[in-house]
Amino acid sequence: MLLRFAVANFASFRDETELTIIAEKRHEGLAVQRVPRSPQWALPVAGIFGPNAAGKSNFIHALAFVRGAVLNSHQRWRPRADIPRRPFLLDPGKAKEPSEFTVEFVAEGVRYEFGFTCNSKEFLSEWLYAYPEGRPRKIYDRKSGSPIDFGPTLLGQKAQVERMVRPNSLFLSAAAANNHKQLLPVFDWFSDDLRIAWESNFEARLRETRHYLERHESKAILALLKYADLGVSDVSFSDVKLPPEQAARIAELIQQLDSDAVDVSPDEISAGMDVELSHVIEGREFKLPLELESSGTRTWLGIVGPIISTLMHGCVLVIDELDARLHHHLSAQFIRLFQDPRTNPHGAQLLFNTHDAALLGPDAVATLRRDQVWLTEKVDGATSLYPLTDYKVRSIENVEKRYLGGRYGGLPFFDEEILEVVVSEVEAVGS
Repeated sequence: MLLRFAVANFASFRDETELTIIAEKRHEGLAVQRVPRSPQWALPVAGIFGPNAAGKSNFIHALAFVRGAVLNSHQRWRPRADIPRRPFLLDPGKAKEPSEFTVEFVAEGVRYEFGFTCNSKEFLSEWLYAYPEGRPRKIYDRKSGSPIDFGPTLLGQKAQVERMVRPNSLFLSAAAANNHKQLLPVFDWFSDDLRIAWESNFEARLRETRHYLERHESKAILALLKYADLGVSDVSFSDVKLPPEQAARIAELIQQLDSDAVDVSPDEISAGMDVELSHVIEGREFKLPLELESSGTRTWLGIVGPIISTLMHGCVLVIDELDARLHHHLSAQFIRLFQDPRTNPHGAQLLFNTHDAALLGPDAVATLRRDQVWLTEKVDGATSLYPLTDYKVRSIENVEKRYLGGRYGGLPFFDEEILEVVVSEVEAVGS
């Protein structure tokens, strides 16, 4: 369960910016979840709206950076490598200042706050607090140049792990790599419960769809494909096999590079997947390869696996550009799966960005409440993020219409004088 994420001095976020997924009130009929040891409720969905290049994706990139630092900084980052942060570059002074990140979440029924500051060379601070009884309890507090301040409840081999931590690695990452059982639930939340979907991991998401369809015989996968009204009746996957000699050489190389990969079989080596989708037209079945399907069908096939997995296990699914290649009606049905307590009984959450204003309309299938809508806009190159609750909105108000009318900001500005330059150049071609 994600509760809050704050970022400062990263990409287009110059100043501290925070998004909270705490409900303004308990919404009847919405799949809200009670925050442990708190009177608050967590929302199932939050959407970030705004024009192109307003920083919507940068917010998700910031969250992905935190996740990557937790999972990879100790084992995969090179010991002397720079930390791959992205400071705000439109202010020369900001490049020398640290970036800061804070995440509040619930893991295994306990609320945590984790955060860190860093420059390009080292983590300057790192902290973890738990709220097992509603009040903050220090797990550890790390500051560069000083011994880590451990709380009284943290047991295990703390000093040993502390000696292993490099300036460019997180203590949490090192502790998990050394199987510190008390901190594994926090690490596992970032690893397993926080899931980010964007264009670059389409292949992995497609494999997850295949996994649930084949290994779990999931009827829900096919149901969602049919529900989307894409004309798809079935889907089949197969591995692209390499020549036996080439597969054997690759299996041998993997075993040489990874001492744990002793059971790798050449039969497990493939050069990718072939995917075919079935369409039934006038009683006849036609099979088309995935590359001949529409971009919307490909997008939906690559996300239905993560949707089912997230709803089943109560995870957090973060989607970059929800409306990309999907009709807004299908995007709305996607949101509806998380809003409805019947399809979301385990407290799964969806965080997305979009510029599809139709999702705010009165006729939208999944009505977003005011506290589920966040808006972005840029001022002097810096992104500001603010909730719709900053404005007085009557329940009967057409939010879509007023948003498109500029009532809440977060809209692109079109300079007609600039357009005249295009007009004059186009006209000049024929003269």
